Amino acid sequence: MKKWFGKEVKIALSVLVSILILYIGINYLKGINVMKPSNYYYVQFPSVGGLAQSAPVTIDGYKVGLVQEIQYDYDTNRTITVLLNLDKKLKIPVDSRVYLETDMLGTSSVVIDLNPHVSEYYEHGALLQGEVKSGLMQSLQTELLPEVVDLLPKLDSILTGLQTLVNDPALASSVKRIDRITANLEHTSVQLSGLMQNDVPVILDNVQGITAQINQFSDSLNALPLQSTMASVQATSANLQQITSRLTSPDNSLGLLLNDRGLYDRANGVLGSVDSLMIDLRLNPKRYVHFSLF
Repeated sequence: MKKWFGKEVKIALSVLVSILILYIGINYLKGINVMKPSNYYYVQFPSVGGLAQSAPVTIDGYKVGLVQEIQYDYDTNRTITVLLNLDKKLKIPVDSRVYLETDMLGTSSVVIDLNPHVSEYYEHGALLQGEVKSGLMQSLQTELLPEVVDLLPKLDSILTGLQTLVNDPALASSVKRIDRITANLEHTSVQLSGLMQNDVPVILDNVQGITAQINQFSDSLNALPLQSTMASVQATSANLQQITSRLTSPDNSLGLLLNDRGLYDRANGVLGSVDSLMIDLRLNPKRYVHFSLF
């Protein structure tokens, strides 16, 4: 037994175990689990831009395997064969689509779109035809880039117009006027701030004092006997109306005097006669007064 398990045999076994561990470790770093059963399928693509070994293979976003190997077909110089290492339980229905998808960073992955309408499946190791799906960057290159190229002359004319506008002296003068207006606004703002801090409180105090005086005057008015005063005014007005009606009525002497023209003329004549009599009496008193002693 010692002869069979000598030093050389132990070294050979150690080397074999090390190689086995190295192989398992390298495949593990690649994402390949050599201890897990798997299926292999071959897919031909016209191009594999951005695709690398250990790239994920997904179905509806779920990872079901990885790219184990990429081989170029030197016989036809047209196709590239990709070896897919998939889960053992996965069966690919006939006429399923396998396409290459590229993300924004340019990294590609293999996507399988299973056909749910058939019950026949590809055999393990079958060769499938793949498609290259236009990624975001490719779409930008084919769709957006031409539009950008068409916009470049317009952008150039716009930039030229902006440069002309910037170099226009009128713009500089307008900017200076805006600066002056801004300075004036700042000065006005400072003045308004001072007004709000100094004058406005005094004005508010005065307004409050006037309001208090108005309130006091209103209270004084409310305290006056307005109802009795109005009653007295109404009574006085009624008396004046009664007097006026009596003056205009022919049922009294004053009313007759004011309203009867003939009576007025006769009274005026009597007053004139009395006045003449008084004058004659003053001038000729002896005509009317006689003194006799015996």
